[in-house]
Amino acid sequence: MPSTSILVELVVIMMAALVVLAISQRLRVPPVIGFLLTGVLIGPHGLALVSNTKHVEVFAELGVVFLLFLIGLELSLPELRRVGRYLLLGGPIQVGVTIALVSLIARAVGASWPLAIFTGFLVALSSTAIVLRLYRDRQELDAPYGRLALGILLFQDVMIVPMLLVVPVLAQGDHFSPLEVAFQFGEGLLVMAAVFLVGRLLMPRAVALLMNTRIREVLVLFALVASLGTALLTQALGLTMALGAFLAGVALAESDFRYQIRSEIASFRDVFTSLFFISIGMLLSLGFVASNALLVGGAVGSVLVLKFVIVFLTARLLRLTERPAILAALGLCQIGEFSFVLVHSEQAKDLLGPELHALVIATSVVSMVATPVLIAWAPGLADRFARVSPASARGDNAPSGSQETALIAGFGTNGQHIARLLQEAGIAYQIVDCDGAVVSKARRAGHSILFGDVTQRRTLEAAGLQQCSLAVFALSDHQALRQTVKLARTLKPGLHIVARTRRLEEIDPLTQNGADHVVTQDLETSIELARHVLERFGLPHHQARAAADVLRSDHYHVLREPALPAALHESLLRTITAGGAESFPLSADHPAVGQTIRQLKLRQETGATILAVLRGENAITHPDPELRLEAGDDLILVGSPKALEASVRFLAFDSVSGSEAIGFEAREGES
Repeated sequence: MPSTSILVELVVIMMAALVVLAISQRLRVPPVIGFLLTGVLIGPHGLALVSNTKHVEVFAELGVVFLLFLIGLELSLPELRRVGRYLLLGGPIQVGVTIALVSLIARAVGASWPLAIFTGFLVALSSTAIVLRLYRDRQELDAPYGRLALGILLFQDVMIVPMLLVVPVLAQGDHFSPLEVAFQFGEGLLVMAAVFLVGRLLMPRAVALLMNTRIREVLVLFALVASLGTALLTQALGLTMALGAFLAGVALAESDFRYQIRSEIASFRDVFTSLFFISIGMLLSLGFVASNALLVGGAVGSVLVLKFVIVFLTARLLRLTERPAILAALGLCQIGEFSFVLVHSEQAKDLLGPELHALVIATSVVSMVATPVLIAWAPGLADRFARVSPASARGDNAPSGSQETALIAGFGTNGQHIARLLQEAGIAYQIVDCDGAVVSKARRAGHSILFGDVTQRRTLEAAGLQQCSLAVFALSDHQALRQTVKLARTLKPGLHIVARTRRLEEIDPLTQNGADHVVTQDLETSIELARHVLERFGLPHHQARAAADVLRSDHYHVLREPALPAALHESLLRTITAGGAESFPLSADHPAVGQTIRQLKLRQETGATILAVLRGENAITHPDPELRLEAGDDLILVGSPKALEASVRFLAFDSVSGSEAIGFEAREGES
């Protein structure tokens, strides 16, 4: 029975995918690579556990539909603004130059113009699924090379639409007209623009009306109808299903409900997308690879080198330094999954022929499998290149004279805030950033900034590190951050280094490399949330503030313990669970001023404890008994209500009666 056959094959595919994914997870290989390997393993060219690939291709086509629909949903205006010039400049440069160069090379080796241009299309596209997943897992999407990669990948994803429209024209052979190709390409862009404008007007209203029904399933059904229905409509018009799904996603991209739509159909996407990549793996003929190893290896090497050079030069044209340019180039030098969308079209089969079709599949799969390795090797290769390349630091001269300055590495949101504060305080500072556009914008705003790579000694020296008493490293590239901290500590041992990181696991390495203080965004957010919650439930502001300081102490040691309650410091427990807290300010004439906490004998006399001493803007938590108290100190006292009452009377009595205070008897004896 055909239905039973399909079910058996699906069960085999899913079981094999589970096994391979479990192994991939242990080896830290992206799921997409696991799916590709699953297809190679169980396909007709492997163990032949699934011999009828037609069944899988049906589901794979649905996977492409959902994948393009969700990519269309991502193209909202805020998302496009985030990658700005990388999308509008980097994408066209990379795609255009790649198509042109590959077409000329293919033509030079004897290919027809239609085949040469089609080959350019295939090579120009990179793998959005693999690269973004790897960068997201490594928390590198906000790094300069991560933003460049995202912008180029989004442009490539958009270009799949006009490329799909051009393929039928190229399939006409040598009779095709270059003017017709340009017309179809432009027509594709116009269709997308028209759907986008209409969608912004109509789709949000339609979704809002449906949401008024308050039935959760309605949104799921609408998403399925919108993606599959539009896909069928474009297919009926002689275009591809993938194009229709993409346009439906673009139309919904500005809807307020796009995030909910994305989450509702995520399960459909994951299932069918996995089948798509498994079907790609099934197409790979191991016998072809084995018998044409040199040809496949040469093709893979040529693609990787050519795309590396093009992306690297694109990044340099966009005024990034060598390091982020190399990292982005190694991340984008593979052939991507949308090349298979082009290869799967009927017209493409006529263009390529069986031998070339097998070579394209082998080259694409091997380059995709190599991507995790290339991205893992990228930082080391970038460092080696930077050591032998000529100095790239240039810009404003470092502040001259003997005045101590602050160094700010990384001029993102955090760096900008710090620079404004230093500017208002009249403190000299020097900024360093590796993004030329950021440097130009900062100079227009009147900041002293240097364009360069702070992982290199010459850049830090050019920035005047030896004159700096403090350095703030707010880099999105965590590996560059670690290297920079270590280098700065080596160049100037007495420098006070503050490092900002998003990664919890980077705290210890940064501390070991020389950072005096590490601020991690996730934990700071947690601490601030905890402080607001404690205050909302009645804890006094100073007490909640003291608890937050305890959490920050010792590089967030308390929060990083696996078992949080057991690891809480005694002082934090006392802060949160005590019957109350009080604060007592020390006036200039208070007898305690100039004396140590031990001499005060507050705990022995009243049972209350000084949890913290607020001194100006600083909070000295769990202070040392030998700490000398100063005028203006605010003592944060914790203990039972009875102990707190006694402590306030004790301290108030001291302030009135001076040397008669019982807490100061020992002091008089000493004098």
